[in-house]
Amino acid sequence: MRLAFDLDNTLIRCGYDFPLETPQRRILARLLSNEQLRHGTKALTDHCRQRGWEVWVYTTSYRSAWRIRRLFWLHGIRLDGVVNQQRHNREVKAHCTKHPPSFSIDLLIDDSEGVRIEGERHGFQVLVVQPENALWAEKVRASLDSL
Repeated sequence: MRLAFDLDNTLIRCGYDFPLETPQRRILARLLSNEQLRHGTKALTDHCRQRGWEVWVYTTSYRSAWRIRRLFWLHGIRLDGVVNQQRHNREVKAHCTKHPPSFSIDLLIDDSEGVRIEGERHGFQVLVVQPENALWAEKVRASLDSL
């Protein structure tokens, strides 16, 4: 299975004050990044890896793929793929904000109800996790384990 996580308000603070992970490479993180991942991200991605699933990021931000991969590396997480706004614009033919099927992504984890509605319209699965949900990782894990 290939799953993708949104960034802003899903894994990275952007208007919501959720708890953050401590980077594995703390000194480098202080030097190389001004962002941190949401608490629970590392354990959740490890859970996915143990099942042989691919972990991707699908974001509408204009952060470079290199910058995104570096952020996850600082937290000890290897990404299998990154779709940012530039790649989406180049490769997606469907007229929607995100289109996971264009990248063979089976499930998108996102904070946006609008993306979920687009998923219904365009035939792809979206699991919505709210930024204020402290049990977000447990919700994602339970949903993944029921697939």
